[in-house]
Amino acid sequence: MKSRKVKLNKTVFDTFVFSFILIFTSGLFLLINKAFKTNEDLYVYAFVKNRLIDKKALDIDMTMTYNEPEFLAPITLEIKDSKVRVEKEESPLNYCSIKGFTDQIADPVMCLPNSFYFIIMGVSYKEAPVPYVPSI
Repeated sequence: MKSRKVKLNKTVFDTFVFSFILIFTSGLFLLINKAFKTNEDLYVYAFVKNRLIDKKALDIDMTMTYNEPEFLAPITLEIKDSKVRVEKEESPLNYCSIKGFTDQIADPVMCLPNSFYFIIMGVSYKEAPVPYVPSI
């Protein structure tokens, strides 16, 4: 069976509609981005198996090392220039270390199979946990 070749012609109306849709979606994106921006201080929340273990301010440069029984090896978290990353970890594929620095709010970074993840949220997200003490 032969396939038919159909030639499509671009008209002025097509260009107008495409331009309108592009401008409208760009404006909508900017509006939504501004509407959901927070004025709160941002914090990095560290979790192990859905248990909050630490909360650190995102605007203070520091390096923390966490060591839990679930971990294959200690995990080092680095906060620098209001961004956070997993500096050092031990896992089969090292997905956490590969991701690098992030400053995205509500975008969890998961370190599997270590059952560790962190997320950037506003200060009102959770109450501050007790100071971090490594499990023995």
